Parts: sequence; structure tokens; C-alpha cells
Amino acid sequence: MRRFSLLFFFFFLLTWIGDTRPLFAKVEELEVWAMGEEGQKIGPLAKVFEEKYPGVKMIVQAIPWGAAHEKLITAVAGESTPDVCQLGSTWVSEFEAMKVLLPLDSFLEKSSLKADQFFESAWKVNFIQSNLYGIPWYVDTRVLFYRKDLLAKVGFNHAPTTWDELLEVCRKLAKDIDGDGKKDSYGISLPLRDWQQISAFVWQNGGKILSEDGTTSQVNDPRVIEAFQFYQRFFEEGLAPRELAAGTDIFNAFDKGFLPMFISGPWMLRQVHDQVPHLDGKWAVATLPRKERMTSFVGGSSLVIFKNTRHPELAWKWIEFLNQPEIQVKWYQITEDLPSTQAAWRDPYFKDLEMVRVFGEQLKDTESPPSIPEWEEIAGVIDHGMEQVIFGAGTVKECLEKVSNQINKILTHQHPIQSPLFKGTIIGLFIGLVGFFLVLYFVSSKQKSSHDLGAIDFSGRLKRYVKSYAFILPSLTIFIVFLFAPAGMSFLMSFTNWDIRSIVNLHQVSFVGLDNFKNLLMNKIFLHALWNTFVFVLVGGALTTGTALFLAILLNSAVVRFRTFFRVGFFTPVVTTMVAVAVVWRWLYNARFGLINWFLGLIGIEGKNWLGDVTWAMPALILMALWKNFGYYMVIFLAGLQGIPPHLYEASNIDGANRIQAFFYITIPLLKPTLFFISIMVSIGYFQFFAEPYIMTDGGPLDSTTSVVLMMYKEGFKYFHMGYASAIAYILFIVIAAFSWIQFRLNRQNVEY
Repeated sequence: MRRFSLLFFFFFLLTWIGDTRPLFAKVEELEVWAMGEEGQKIGPLAKVFEEKYPGVKMIVQAIPWGAAHEKLITAVAGESTPDVCQLGSTWVSEFEAMKVLLPLDSFLEKSSLKADQFFESAWKVNFIQSNLYGIPWYVDTRVLFYRKDLLAKVGFNHAPTTWDELLEVCRKLAKDIDGDGKKDSYGISLPLRDWQQISAFVWQNGGKILSEDGTTSQVNDPRVIEAFQFYQRFFEEGLAPRELAAGTDIFNAFDKGFLPMFISGPWMLRQVHDQVPHLDGKWAVATLPRKERMTSFVGGSSLVIFKNTRHPELAWKWIEFLNQPEIQVKWYQITEDLPSTQAAWRDPYFKDLEMVRVFGEQLKDTESPPSIPEWEEIAGVIDHGMEQVIFGAGTVKECLEKVSNQINKILTHQHPIQSPLFKGTIIGLFIGLVGFFLVLYFVSSKQKSSHDLGAIDFSGRLKRYVKSYAFILPSLTIFIVFLFAPAGMSFLMSFTNWDIRSIVNLHQVSFVGLDNFKNLLMNKIFLHALWNTFVFVLVGGALTTGTALFLAILLNSAVVRFRTFFRVGFFTPVVTTMVAVAVVWRWLYNARFGLINWFLGLIGIEGKNWLGDVTWAMPALILMALWKNFGYYMVIFLAGLQGIPPHLYEASNIDGANRIQAFFYITIPLLKPTLFFISIMVSIGYFQFFAEPYIMTDGGPLDSTTSVVLMMYKEGFKYFHMGYASAIAYILFIVIAAFSWIQFRLNRQNVEY
């Protein structure tokens, strides 16, 4: 045993002497966040990097795109950002506005990476105020997908290359074959709200959305107006369908020839092949038709380094590694993300990928939106103006004049910087006011107790209070931390200009008094949203309550068989997720293939564009909400009905009362407590009208389904106007409280609590 120990010792000693690395080598950990599919597939490249740099450990976290923005904002607020992160190309300016990104100019000077290695438009989106904050990782752009066989039938053996050719081929493709007044095929699919697509037409015509310095709107420029007018013609002439707002299946429409052309990105190459494989060879892609240029939008993702990184040099090496041409080619083979470096496109691998090379050709003429943190809000304004133009809410010039004014208002909106003393005084007054009302409440309650109970031992009572509150302290702490404190904070925020710049720099916050509330009451979109919400509550609430009561009475009667089956069936929509419900109802409401319009056609009624028509969009959402929610209230009504003594109905029957009289003189009076409870619950629930428009219509068309909560969500979590969103929340709180108070006042004499 001793010999074995000596041999082992000498072997260990020789191994240690022969190893040039330290005995306890320090491992450098590099934390990387990547989004969506990229985050799931980057593992193999991380291992190659670890092999290239021994002593480095890569920690890769994959984040779903849908939750990425919120998670990053949370990480910034909590100072727990990664070393390197993938950001959408339009996100770089937002995070730079928070001053959390590390400038990369000094790294670039010493690097083999150079600006001319990348596509110009993808490179410049990472420049903000002459500083570089990101490096393009992969890019995407938009090209024209078209059916070669269908274009050949109308005399086009090539894709349209100019605006005039695009209009001509669309006119030939759009047909009403059966003469029923409806198009059996259109020319092209164009979105109703998509700033990326309309921007491409603007750029092709030589126009720009903003001035070169990004400080003023150029939307009322004649070239921009002409681009919008050209886009509008496709809808006016029936060459593109408005009903696509309802979510037509693009693959089925492409297959059937209903939509023989559409504009999309590189991800659609794989999807079209997978969804309609029998069309292989019958379709192709082409660069966008030109006016002055053939410009398209450039997107993709950039790699950034956060300021709080512990390994800036290593983080830069990782970015350099991912942008090597051979690594970019390998990355395309893994994910089909288009390379951001032009050298990668010259690799022999792309020689036989004809359709992919079209994207490479389009990338030579692309533009990106201005790198300003307000762009997301400006994009929302453009989308809204685009929809107004398409639906004819005014002339193109009038609509764009409004858009221009709104953009200029966004770009010039500023608040004075206030001193910490002033802000501290405001916060102190708020805390003091809250404390004063709490003390007043406890004193008044104690005086009331003294009056009711006579002279009591306050010291003994105080001891009992302490013991009682000690038992509820854990629960009370949770309520304070997660309910009352955030509510108080949001109340304070409603009087401030809290926005994306304020997340990490509280000095940017200014108190604006009642400005947020005044601006809301003058905001036409908010007033429209408030009206929509009231319509949903009053009409939808009444229908839901009435349907639930009717079916509860029906299922409570002895004449219905299989009552248990029907109860379960009616309750099932309640426990079904809203996303699943939305998928089903979008198909039911489909203007061309939907079951509802098919049924209406059988009885001779013309089908409607349910989700794409200003008149029918809100009724469509009310009907869906009714189907989703009535089952829950039906069960409560059933419980109330079963509490009514049967002998009352027997006595009324003996006295000669019919069923209608029994309903109004027995059922309704004895159901008043249940009816009151349900009316309160329905109204509170329906005032929070959000999921239906968010998933189904995004508030459109023309804000006809925008609700207060949907607007609050967009202002708070899309544009990060937290102060403005908080003001919306408190106005909604006041409305719900007032509505509930009115209901209590109207029912206080008729309901026993």
C-alpha cells in the first residue's frame, strides 16, 4: 500500500510539473443572453469558443422573444444584466437611452472587424450620437414571394421589377371568376398596419420618415404622400384584401392562388416549403419592385455589451468570434439566419442556394429606421395613420398631416429637470399624507369602539392589538410589499413623466402634476377606448348575465335531459385558455373561409368582414366574450336557483300563476343577492377588457376595439410611458369604483348582505 502511495505521489508530481497551467486555474465565466431559436441553438458555437479559449466557461441563457424585452428591462432595473446580449436592431437605441450599454469604438479600433465588412444599413443602426453600441450578428430583409406559374398565365414570365409592373400584374391577377361580386383571387397580400412595409415604399420613392438628424417629421413630404397613395391604391382597386386583418392563412391562400404574391422575410422560405411542399418549383422570390430604388427594410439582431460586465475584453472576443465569415456560414447552417458580414455571402456554400442569394442581393439596397429611443412610439403612430389611409378616414394628405404633428410632438416632448430637494419634498408630503389618513382611521375606529363599549382599558386593548397583529404580520407583509406599496408607487408615478430613461436614472423623473390626466382627457384615442370599454361592459355584461340566467333556469328544470353533460359543456370554455379560444374564433370569423359566413350564405345573408370592419369588430368580440364567460356565471346562478324552496313554485301554481309570473314574482326577487353579486363581478371583469382585442384585433380597425386596459398596456410596456400608463390605471380604478358604488346604491334596499 505504501509503494502504491509513493508511485501515485510521483505520478501526480510529474503531471503537475509537466502542466504549464496553474494548479488552480481561474475560470472566466461569460454570461450570454440570446433570444428565441437562436438562444436554443447557440450551444455548439459556445463549445467551439470554449475550446478556442481554455479557461473560459460560457453560460448561455435562452429567452423567448415574447418575454425578452420585459426580462431585459427587469434585469437593467435590478442591475443583473449579462455580459453580452442579443438585441433586436431597433432595441439598441432604447437601451442606450438608459445608459447601460458599453460603447464599442475603442474595441473596434484594435479589432480585425471593420465597418465595411458589414451591410451599411445594418451597421449604421448601431450608431447613436456618433458612438458604436452594437455589432450586427445576423440580418434579415423583405423580398417579394410570388407564384411563377400564376404570373406566367397572365403574361409575366418574371417578377414585377417596377411599381408600374407591380400594379399591372396585380390587376391581371385579381379576378371575380363566378361573378358574385367578390374577388376569387387578389393580386398581393399587404398588411393594414406595418410600418416596416410602408417604410420600404417610402424609401423606394426617395422619401424619409424623419429628417437626417432624427429631430423632425418628414411624413408630409410629397414623396412620402405619393408612396402612401400608391399603397392605398391596392386596397381601393380591390387588388389587396382588407379582411387579412382577420388573419387569413397565408399558406393556404398562396396555395389556392387567392393571394399569389406577398412580401416577407427569410424565415418564410422554410415555412412555405414545409407548409405547401407540392408548390416547390412553382414559386420563387425576387427583390422588391423599384421606383427610384428597390429599397427594403433591414432588421435582424445585434450583439451588445452591458456596462456592468466583468469581462469586457472576453465579451468582445465572443462578438469577434461570431462575426468570423466561417462562423457566420456555420450559423446559417444551424439556424438559417442571414449572415451580417458580406464576406460570408461569398462562401461557396451559398452558390446553389438561389432563393437565399436573392436576399443577399436585396441586402445591398436596404434602410433601417432612425436610431432613437422614441422610434417604437413613432412606429405606432405610423401604423395608426397607415390604417386610417387604407380605410379612408380622410385624404392621404390629411391623415399624414395628423401623423406628422403627432411625431413632432413625440420628438419635442420634454420636461424640466427638477432638483432632488423638490422631488424629495413631494415624496415626503405624499408619505405624510398617507400617514395622516392612517392615523385618522385608527383614531376614529378607536373612538367608535370606545363609544360603543363604554370606558375600557386602552393599555390592555393595545396589548391585544399587538398580539392580534403579530399573528397576521406575515400575510400583512405580503399585502404591503406586493399590493399596497406598488399601488402607492404607481399613484406617485401617475404625477410624473416616468419613461424608459428613468428606469436606471431617477434624476430624469420630473413631477408634472395633473398633466398626464389632462392630456388623457384630451386624447381622442383614450376617449374612444373609454367608450369602447363602456359598450363592452354594458352590452357584453347584460348579454352574459342574461344568457347565464336563461341557461341556468333551463338546466335547473326537470324537462331537460343530460343536464350534467350540458353543464360541463357550457362550463368548458371558461377553463379554456384565451389563446386557444382566439385561434378557433379567428377561423370562425374568417371573412372568406369562416364557418359563420358560410352559414350566413346558406340562408341568403351576405357574410361580413367581422374583425376587419369598424361596424362589426366590437360585436364580434362581445360575442366571443359571451361564449367564453357565461358558463362561470351560469354555475353561480344554478347554485342560487337551487336555494329557492320548491314549495313556493308549488303554491304559485295552485294560485294559478304561470311560469312567466313565477319568474318575475318568485325567481327574480329571491335571486337578487346572486344577481347583484354577478352584476358586480361581470362589470369589474369586463371593465378589464384586454385579452380579446389584444389577441384578435390589436385594437383595430381604426381603434374600434381599443380598450382602456389595452391602451394602458401599450403605453406602459410597449412605449414605457409608465407615468402616463399609471394615470390611465387610476382613471380606470375611479370608473370601476364609481360604477360599483352606483350598483350598491341602487341595490342596497333590495339585497341582504
